Amino acid sequence: MPQKRKRQAGTSSKKTRTAAKNTKRFKPKISHRDILRKIVRRAPHWTQLTSVQQERRRDGFELLRLRRQGLTWKDAEQQSGVSRRIAEPFFPRAFFRDERRQLQVRQYDPYTRHLNIATNKPGEFEVVHARGNRQASLVGTWNNAVKAAGGGDFSLIDAFPRNVSIGGIRLPTSHKAVSRIAAAAAEGKNPFEDIYALAGTR
Repeated sequence: MPQKRKRQAGTSSKKTRTAAKNTKRFKPKISHRDILRKIVRRAPHWTQLTSVQQERRRDGFELLRLRRQGLTWKDAEQQSGVSRRIAEPFFPRAFFRDERRQLQVRQYDPYTRHLNIATNKPGEFEVVHARGNRQASLVGTWNNAVKAAGGGDFSLIDAFPRNVSIGGIRLPTSHKAVSRIAAAAAEGKNPFEDIYALAGTR
């Protein structure tokens, strides 16, 4: 009888050691989403880029814009002049892969654009720091409305929301202010130059 109890004690001790060993070996599963959350992906600061890289980056902004408008990858790449493979490293948080592992563009990105807008002084432009593509889109819409107003069409500026400020700079919407800006831009050497000419990121 004592021997039997001894064997039982030995078996119990062995089970305990095995359970402890298995506990040490056990590793909770970490989902792919959890891994991605822990990875901090940062695009290089625009001031660290070469002139060629900055040009590619500006083209990348255009690629994102066109893709969000519904263009196919092929058409967006042809019109922007840059491929998704080149653009992705500049804007890692603007892209994602769907359930089929296909590269897609997010509807929103946090990258700051440094955009040129016309002023009421001929040949002078003001830099607007637009945070994310939504603010950049607003600046582009306003810029196009001012262009149209210069040709006598104020319908776009009338439809533009009032009291909009981007990066601390207010976008005028009164006919008088817009007309002065359009007239000054027309007198400059590069009327309504590309607003993405100084595009950068933070």
